[in-house]
Amino acid sequence: RSGLRPPLPRSAFLGGDWKSPFDQLLPVGSGRDTSSPSTEGSAVASIRRYFDAWNERDMDTACDQFAEDCVYEDTQYAGAFEGKDELAKHLYRVADALPPTFQFCIDEVADGGDVVGVQWHVENDGVALPFTRGCSLYKANAKGELISGFDVPEPAPFKPGSASLALLSVASKIIAEPIRIVPTIVWLAYIKIVFFSNGILPGPDATQLDPATWKEVLDLSINFWLVSPALHLPFAAVLHPGLEAIFNLLLAWAAAFAGFLSDGRPGRASGSFVPYVAGMQLLTNAVLLPYLALRSPETAGRSDSEDTVYRDDLDSKEALVSESRVVGPLLASVGTLAVAWGIAARPEFGDLATRWDSLLELLSQDRLGASFVV
Repeated sequence: RSGLRPPLPRSAFLGGDWKSPFDQLLPVGSGRDTSSPSTEGSAVASIRRYFDAWNERDMDTACDQFAEDCVYEDTQYAGAFEGKDELAKHLYRVADALPPTFQFCIDEVADGGDVVGVQWHVENDGVALPFTRGCSLYKANAKGELISGFDVPEPAPFKPGSASLALLSVASKIIAEPIRIVPTIVWLAYIKIVFFSNGILPGPDATQLDPATWKEVLDLSINFWLVSPALHLPFAAVLHPGLEAIFNLLLAWAAAFAGFLSDGRPGRASGSFVPYVAGMQLLTNAVLLPYLALRSPETAGRSDSEDTVYRDDLDSKEALVSESRVVGPLLASVGTLAVAWGIAARPEFGDLATRWDSLLELLSQDRLGASFVV
């Protein structure tokens, strides 16, 4: 549900001449004034409160207008959303994706008692947006609680659902905070240079699936955190110690972000930070940079007492890692070992000056190694 209609503007960005069946109905109320006339029934009153609460981003009040077993369907999505809990998650996700200047405005209301039709449009800072009209059908129980909703935004040739919401989220966050364009541009440049460029970095790009590069990836993975070579395990690969040092320093640096798992604590719109930390072990900046561009800020207007995050606020499993006093010393030890390994391990690579020269020569020819220092 694109957000139970305060959420996502209809098949956003797609349009055409579109006639609403509500154009033929006599309105009970219309326009941007969402105050409820005294002649309206309890269902219409709940709908108006829902729209008002959504526009204020008061999702608790918005959800209060629905029954616990409500069912909501949006034709932009492939299935229905069932239950108030699922509704609440979706509302918060959509609210995070849209800037606060986006308002869902009621144009017409057709009051049929326990069945109500609403025609609406979306405005940005008081200006109506193109291709953002739609209509919704709600049903209410005897208490006036909404038990079902069906959204019909302007039609799209496919069901964009979460894809359009994600694109809108990116665009709205960049518009609201232009500084986000910096990590976005850096990320695009990083992806282009590291994975798809030819001539900027040595060696073939990722699309050529160079066997030597994949073997090097496997060998470095086998020597993860230098455990295999340090223990002289028979399957340990022999690589330039300087390259191993750089690789494991990067791993330790990426793993240090486990200390920021609280950024993805339950209730945060950004979602869990665990997938990003795990992904950084494989692709480092290719994963971190988009997170910096998309990360949801802490809620504005919080009191000083709310600014403090306690261990109890975190997921219990994530807290075992992020709040552990072992993680810092462990990663510092890995980083120190990596530096020492690059300087002194594998004596066959010569003294410090010799291995430094050979490392520079390797990086000038090796695509994977060069990408580590980008």
